[in-house]
Amino acid sequence: MVRIFVKDSLNGKEEYTPGSEDAHYLSQVLRMREGEELDIVDAGGAVYRAYISGFGKHSVTVTVAGRQEGTNEPPVKVTLYQSVSKGERMDLTIQKAVELGVTRIVPVMSERCIVRFDGKKDRSDRWQKIALEAARQSGRDIVPVVTVPKPFADAVSEADERLKIIPWEEASGLTLKGVVSGKKPRSIAVFIGPEGGFTPAEADMARANDITPVTLGRRILRTETAGPAVLAMLLYEMEL
Repeated sequence: MVRIFVKDSLNGKEEYTPGSEDAHYLSQVLRMREGEELDIVDAGGAVYRAYISGFGKHSVTVTVAGRQEGTNEPPVKVTLYQSVSKGERMDLTIQKAVELGVTRIVPVMSERCIVRFDGKKDRSDRWQKIALEAARQSGRDIVPVVTVPKPFADAVSEADERLKIIPWEEASGLTLKGVVSGKKPRSIAVFIGPEGGFTPAEADMARANDITPVTLGRRILRTETAGPAVLAMLLYEMEL
């Protein structure tokens, strides 16, 4: 089912005209026709079933059929603190994390990050657009927020989730499954390192902020694989 996210409330509305970007998406990208159904998530997070009732030169009109019950969101809120990676790797991580059910993504500048920002290269808008497109495609009820990049020290000190973990290739003994098995926290923080991994000093800083280093097993995952892999493991444990 096609899904769009709008900034208006649809409560009590029988007809609605989406904005120009959504109109272009429906008419030019998806090439929908009159009578075809779609879901609309409004500003309050409510999901409405609607159908295309007309086209203008640069507009689309939909008829709101009714509010949909239920939710597509996981029972636990996961924030991914992802060290910024090079090129399309970060884009891929954001896309897959949103598909898997992440609630929020915080790009992190850790010591071994290859990418550096000078104030003119903030990619937050691009990353947020990727999150929106992934939320549409995967049928999410929210568009996860991608924040501006933060230094690692700020990220670990500000994280206030109930359970906080940092997968680290030098961690031993304590596994991800061992930390989460049997627990049902309302929120989880996951810290993922860059291409070169976290430094021992960063691992110590994480421990000092009650963030638990865990091992993911014998194989070392690439940075763009690790975040989605951990999300899949967590949501399997919590949701299924």
